[in-house]
Amino acid sequence: MISNNYIPEKINEYNVYLDGTKMIGIAAAATLPEVNMQTSTVSGVGVNGEIDSPTLGQFESMEQEIQFNTLYSSCADMLSPLSAVNLTFRAAQQVYDKGTGGGYIFKSLRIVEMGRVKKFNPGKLEKANSMEAAITLELTYILVEVDGAPILEIDKLNQVYKVNGVDMLADVRNMT
Repeated sequence: MISNNYIPEKINEYNVYLDGTKMIGIAAAATLPEVNMQTSTVSGVGVNGEIDSPTLGQFESMEQEIQFNTLYSSCADMLSPLSAVNLTFRAAQQVYDKGTGGGYIFKSLRIVEMGRVKKFNPGKLEKANSMEAAITLELTYILVEVDGAPILEIDKLNQVYKVNGVDMLADVRNMT
């Protein structure tokens, strides 16, 4: 539950899991994918100009890049185009709780992503440095939870789009 007493500050620690197994050799940071709705331009009588109108439940490509310090087994396990990649990010969010006299508490963050390998960059070889290898996934599914409460769920292959647990496409599915 979100409280006005909480001031979210930072990610204290996180780990990445592939099919439930902790991955090894992941770089220190992971940039999560942008979620952009597909839009079309609406103009005409009653509209002063143009409006870029989102189409609910239709999303642009979502890409997740995973960077590796070196080429290791966790990297190789993601390369097969014959199977989906199932990633889970688990993080501890450090939150200042001004309601308890200024103490810190932690809120869990879980992000589940599924997709297929789209790109592979083996990186570079440089003495005494990381390789900066990377795999890019084309995502078909993403779930974001804070303290076990779903914030966002998109499943492109099963017509699921939920915000704070509310099904945004229920009416669409009932009409089609």
